[in-house]
Amino acid sequence: MQLRRAAEIMNSNKNNDTIVYYERKPVTLVSVDNNIGTACVKSVDGNSRFEVDLEQLSELK
Repeated sequence: MQLRRAAEIMNSNKNNDTIVYYERKPVTLVSVDNNIGTACVKSVDGNSRFEVDLEQLSELK
């Protein structure tokens, strides 16, 4: 995922409803670090939060 698209999702009013995929698993964006190109994501069930490189995220399953 490109930084610009991640920022668009974060700035959207529907951020919590936007599902992206990390290793084919659905997650939601919590925050994006513009400086190092990472994102904090949480699992859809809310049980885990972790940091990943933006290039590991996708909008397609």
